[in-house]
Amino acid sequence: MLKGTWLEPALWWVYASIAVTGLCGLIYAGVQQNYRQSLNDPQIQIAEDAAARLAAGGVPADIVPHDTPLVDLRNSLSPWIAVYDSAGVPLEASGQLDGAPPKLPMGVFDTSKWWARIMGHHFNNAPHNESWFSWQPDPSLRQAVVLVYVPSKNEYVAAGRNMLEVENRIEGLAFTVLVGWFVIEGALFVSSFIGWWLLKK
Repeated sequence: MLKGTWLEPALWWVYASIAVTGLCGLIYAGVQQNYRQSLNDPQIQIAEDAAARLAAGGVPADIVPHDTPLVDLRNSLSPWIAVYDSAGVPLEASGQLDGAPPKLPMGVFDTSKWWARIMGHHFNNAPHNESWFSWQPDPSLRQAVVLVYVPSKNEYVAAGRNMLEVENRIEGLAFTVLVGWFVIEGALFVSSFIGWWLLKK
């Protein structure tokens, strides 16, 4: 019924569009996750190293540097570190938010809700004393935070940094993929009808 009519190339285009859309979606998701997960890398090292020092007998004042200016969470892309007690109260911090140490939501300190491992790792091989999450104190600020629990001290070490630059890259990625999708879809549409017309001839 469709053969020989203009619906035939339209159907070709639909089939090709499904494949192209899926491929573009996979490309976006893969690169976006790479951007987001790599944003945690410095904080993982900072928090895990600091937690190891605490577990070895260190105190919060030894963990957090005091010889540099405090990191302004709103305006700086630099990583910051903080030590919290069992109630989530900041004991020492190298960063500040609106003039005060960063105070994380109480829910993030509930280790019973922590996932064993974040995306890309085996769940059964992960340390259960570590959590990675995005913290949004207000709509204009997002922080990528790694939180490590130190059982021997019943304290927590957090390291975080502003997500602004990576979020800008993700927006750029979305725009690039979307433009590429439109260009490919347009080319497929035109070539489907040209190919159909040539075959008829």
